[in-house]
Amino acid sequence: MTYGHHLTRAATALAAAHLALRQPEAGRITDHAAAAVARTHIYRALQRQVARLGGGSDQEGDRLLGRATEKTTSDLPLPPPSHHPVAVALRRAADALRAAGEIVDSQFDPSSGRPRSSQGYAILAGVDRSQNLMQLARLARAAGEVDRPLARWLAVGYGQGSQQSVVRTTIEDARTARAVLYPAVRAVSAGPLAQSPLRDLEPPLLTDSAGRWTTISSPVDCVIALDVTRTWLVQHPRDLTAADLRVLTRSSLALTYETGYLLTQTAGRDVPAGAIDSLAAGWRIASRAATDLQSLTTSVPGVGPAVLAAAELWLREQLRPDGGWRDPDQLRVSADADGWRGIGVALAGRLPDLVTLVHRAARAALHRGDLLEPTSHRLAEASAAVGRSRWIRATIGSPRGVQLLSATSQLRRSAGRIAREAGIRVLPGIHEYDPQNTTNRARRHPAAAPVASVVPQQELPATSYRNPLQTRQPGNHQQARGRRQPEEAQEAAAPVRDREILSP
Repeated sequence: MTYGHHLTRAATALAAAHLALRQPEAGRITDHAAAAVARTHIYRALQRQVARLGGGSDQEGDRLLGRATEKTTSDLPLPPPSHHPVAVALRRAADALRAAGEIVDSQFDPSSGRPRSSQGYAILAGVDRSQNLMQLARLARAAGEVDRPLARWLAVGYGQGSQQSVVRTTIEDARTARAVLYPAVRAVSAGPLAQSPLRDLEPPLLTDSAGRWTTISSPVDCVIALDVTRTWLVQHPRDLTAADLRVLTRSSLALTYETGYLLTQTAGRDVPAGAIDSLAAGWRIASRAATDLQSLTTSVPGVGPAVLAAAELWLREQLRPDGGWRDPDQLRVSADADGWRGIGVALAGRLPDLVTLVHRAARAALHRGDLLEPTSHRLAEASAAVGRSRWIRATIGSPRGVQLLSATSQLRRSAGRIAREAGIRVLPGIHEYDPQNTTNRARRHPAAAPVASVVPQQELPATSYRNPLQTRQPGNHQQARGRRQPEEAQEAAAPVRDREILSP
């Protein structure tokens, strides 16, 4: 299940808790303790997510969420079993928020803190940070609306013999939390809640074995294969070999034309042929440079490139079984018609991230110094020229190294043009974190203002509970369609000289 699915579950559970507390049933000691522990877990799960997604920009919000449970000990006991409606609803909300937080945390290495996926780099870059924090603020507001009736219900039980410290401290926290949190989250949660890309966030895919992903049988499998390749490139930035570069560039060249065909023929998107040809030309130049490279290490492609090659081969057999393009009407009436309509959009939205990962990995491989490229010289011998070849180390300044980096550095601009022309929002990833995009990213994603500093302290009005994640956005898809995507901040220093366009 996705991150957004768990947030929706938490919102539903908080609504159920609020409803159960309108006329709550009398509870036992275990019921009160279970509800008290679950309430503390809710706020602490929210606090951890704010700290992670806020990137340190919302320290005031993090501090206020900490005050919501400051009376309760950090070492909470395990919640006792309870079937009381209030305890069950709060426990479900806590479990959903904990699961959502685990998905976010899984994007980062627990020991080093480095991202383990492209989405992790997008989180570090602050992509849609305001929208992500707004979702959490609305959940915090919903939890605050539960606090006051919860405190009354716990106080009745405490007076009748529920003499537990966790219940007593929770009563104190719940009585003050709403007054503390409401001014802090009201401004953030009052605006329209746009759809955040993180709602579809899932744990990073496993990349330890190619056999896990190379059995392709549907268009959806192709998208998953591309995600596996992207994740593998993030997790193995220094392991790229010459064989990997050859597989990546050749497969991506063919995938470019196939994506263009799918966008125009099945998704109904208007993509100029020049945008496809420009991206294909860059891949072709990079492929020629990679063909001349050799590695000092193994020549077997890694997991990510092997998975991408398997997906592209299956896609080629489906779209060009006889060498020519398949009749699109056959795809529209096939059993996977819905998958064919969506795969072009999904692939185009991932291309900028893929090309950025390939460029960064190629640059790291050239810096590492275990790639070789050929050179030749002629020796005069017995009045005849004898051609001999030798190998030199490929670097960022060698002929093939310059050609490879020059081509791959310009790929992102062409990939972004395809998405822009087709009205597709680019999937956030490492291309947002890349230093070349720092200026554009700051202009598109300003840091969220501290939530506590924008609203004066005031009395809490009586409000009726509503789903904190329920929104009405009839025009969002139109806005996303027309949104311009970022371009390169600057061209690569070395020009790409080869611009001939050939059919793959």
